Amino acid sequence: MRKFWALGTLAAFIVAAGSMLAAQQQPAAKPAAKKPAGAAQVGNDREGAGAYTIRVQLPAPVAAAFKQAYPNATIRGTSKETERGKTVYEVESVEHGRARDLIYAADGQVIELEEAIAPGSLPPAVTASLRRLHPKATILVAERMTRGATVRYELQVKDATTRALAFTPDGQLVAPERN
Repeated sequence: MRKFWALGTLAAFIVAAGSMLAAQQQPAAKPAAKKPAGAAQVGNDREGAGAYTIRVQLPAPVAAAFKQAYPNATIRGTSKETERGKTVYEVESVEHGRARDLIYAADGQVIELEEAIAPGSLPPAVTASLRRLHPKATILVAERMTRGATVRYELQVKDATTRALAFTPDGQLVAPERN
């Protein structure tokens, strides 16, 4: 009797484990869709999990402006948004391992540029202000934000806590922008 109970328990375990494995398997990936006309180059994401698909087709002036300004960049994603009542297009890209996000007006004019930069390339005034305010802080992420003629540097730093800080090029602390 114990032999049958043990075999029954083993069989139930095998069936349950098989069901769990089958539930965890994902369906096969669909073939990649064709790139819409007027869209710029699309490449793989950094993790290599597959092609990042374009969410929205860029207007021809936006695609042309991006391709002219950044011919070697790979587009990781695009989106259509409304900012201050106007339709804008965001292009997320990467070039030589550096992330770059741009916001374009429909006519192809750049509204905002956000670029990841090496902490060592921050202006000396920004670095000095950071060291004065948070002497033990480590810079995790540094970005240069350009909107029109206004430039600011946004930093993610870690000391006792992780925090976002923003500075003008002359080292003045300002409030970070909220998305």
